[in-house]
Amino acid sequence: MATFESEKYALNEGAMDQALAPYVRAIGDELRRHRDPNSKIMSLAYDFVDSGGKRLRPSITLLVCEALKGSYRDALPVAVAYELAHTASLTQDDIIDNSATRHNQPTAHILHGVTTAILLSDMMIFEIFQRLSEYAEFDVTKEQLGTLVAYIAKAAKEAAEGEYLESELSKKLDSTVEDYVRLAGLKTGALFGAAAASGAIVGGAKPRVVRDMYEFGRNLGIEFQLVDDILDLTGSSSEMGKPMLKDLQNNVSNIVVIHALSHADARTGSLLLSTMRRSAYGLTDVAELLGIFDDLGSVKSAADLSKKHAAIARARLKSLPRGEARETLERITEWLEARRK
Repeated sequence: MATFESEKYALNEGAMDQALAPYVRAIGDELRRHRDPNSKIMSLAYDFVDSGGKRLRPSITLLVCEALKGSYRDALPVAVAYELAHTASLTQDDIIDNSATRHNQPTAHILHGVTTAILLSDMMIFEIFQRLSEYAEFDVTKEQLGTLVAYIAKAAKEAAEGEYLESELSKKLDSTVEDYVRLAGLKTGALFGAAAASGAIVGGAKPRVVRDMYEFGRNLGIEFQLVDDILDLTGSSSEMGKPMLKDLQNNVSNIVVIHALSHADARTGSLLLSTMRRSAYGLTDVAELLGIFDDLGSVKSAADLSKKHAAIARARLKSLPRGEARETLERITEWLEARRK
């Protein structure tokens, strides 16, 4: 198998979707198989889990298992568990941020109200354990099952800690890039890391490989969050599947803004803050903000940082056997880099 070369694998979004299509279909089939038509709230929960998105986290779980074992079948229950966990966290995020759309569709609390949205996220969380219980019928040891539960519990706790840290950092004007990378590692990296490690566990990997896969996923998650931050300020609503500048409107920490505030002189910093604090943004405001970020090199700094974590993630993949599954995992890091361009 040819060695990884970034030029060769600089895929566009359409090519990445095509590469992940078999895994996305398998996850979708599993989600629909577990949908209970006799329970309205369970059906609604699975409808939202199955309503869109790239399914990167569960696809990574399947790909890591396939790279090690030649098949992703044994990873399907835990992959679905991570998609449930991810969608539950998004449902709560949308309530906290009062986001009206997700994947270009209305969010749960907009469609059904806050109370039902909270119950839906609870149902998704409880369903995680139901999916993991399927391993009673698989060739998985008690130790492996215990480790799977430990990883998903750790990821959920760290994601919650990351959300709390984000709310704390958003109140500060002196947050550092290091603060933000720690936040991204918790809020986004933990779930990616645990999803990759879980694929390695059911793939029969040794502890060192499991740890490497966790670090692959964690750094991929940090890269994902950094690119998401860049796109929130420079992308379009259609690209994001949600409104632009939502971070600024919700006073949420963003790596581009943190860099800009830490490098701006007093006058520019004051202008930046006054513009950010507006409740709505016109085209002139957006152009002014982007001009400031460009002058301070803040978008480039965030892009360079995302490339650094992408490189770390790719290095960890060397623990996997060479093959198509490993190449696809490498391509994912390249797709995320290309996404910001």
